[in-house]
Amino acid sequence: MRKFFILSIDGGGIRGIIPSVLLSKLKSILEKQGFNKPFHEIFDLMAGTSTGGLIALALSAPLYETDGSLYDAKGGISVHKLLDLYNTLGDKVFPGSKNKIRKALRQLFISRYSSMPFYFILKDLFKDCTVKNALTNLLITSFDMKTMEPVFMKRRPLASGGDTDPDYFMVDSAFATAAVPTYFPPAYVSRKDSPEDILCLIDGGVFCINPAMSALTEARKICPNCEYLILSLGTGTQREEYNTEKIKNWSSLSWISPWLGVPLISAVGEGQRISTNHMIKKLPQVTFFRFDIELEDKKGRIDDGSKENLQYLKGKAEEMISMNLEQIESIAQIIIREKAKKSKTI
Repeated sequence: MRKFFILSIDGGGIRGIIPSVLLSKLKSILEKQGFNKPFHEIFDLMAGTSTGGLIALALSAPLYETDGSLYDAKGGISVHKLLDLYNTLGDKVFPGSKNKIRKALRQLFISRYSSMPFYFILKDLFKDCTVKNALTNLLITSFDMKTMEPVFMKRRPLASGGDTDPDYFMVDSAFATAAVPTYFPPAYVSRKDSPEDILCLIDGGVFCINPAMSALTEARKICPNCEYLILSLGTGTQREEYNTEKIKNWSSLSWISPWLGVPLISAVGEGQRISTNHMIKKLPQVTFFRFDIELEDKKGRIDDGSKENLQYLKGKAEEMISMNLEQIESIAQIIIREKAKKSKTI
């Protein structure tokens, strides 16, 4: 039975450094064994929410290396240069702890950050590429506040319904999936073929911070008689410790308070992340690899782009790799073995 490879990456803002470092390590392991295919030729489907959607789009963008660019000669952003992308985001979009108090106060009334610096980086990154032109199948999550429905921005084969999917510019997809409520305003974007129909999209993390189950559902449409290998990457977990006696007196403001870590969003995200992992492990014909790591209290904030935080997240990623190196090497061996089988049958 054919093995269908899925890459699924959680949301988490600047914490996207953690899955980026792991993916770079996996690529290095493969390269050392003479296996030099880019990830868009390895994974049959890439799925992502928020920062995970940004990574999935980046790895599958139909753009190719020119001198000094971020892109791979075989297409997509080079996985080894994802860290450079996050350094840019940290510098331009989440500039560390500058004006921390003013930003927290601003977040109570309007979005904490302007989205325009982020949009300009995305536009420079993705040019005029569209989701349907991606180099592999994609599933990017968002949520439409106009219709109050999930929105999945997809690239899939025509035979699996791809002809009915609306197309989006990659810059708009990345912009929408990362529009975290209270941090960024909604993304007002349109489908490529109907520019007059404006959608009001927010971060897919409000319903799907861990997109692994949605990715599996999509994979079964594309290849219904396959076995599925899912590489599911988290962006770090953080257990906020709340005084449960005080919670009974919280106002609506407390539930969205920046000083408390925006408890409502944190609770929704953690609940969905954990339940998805639990359900997938119980399903037949699924090999599930999940990598994540716990972060220390008050460290690794999703919007802290300071050099200190970027270095901290990189260190936690390396710790996660060290703890799971045997499993990561096992995944590399499965990839090499299964792709070799596929080559023989072509």
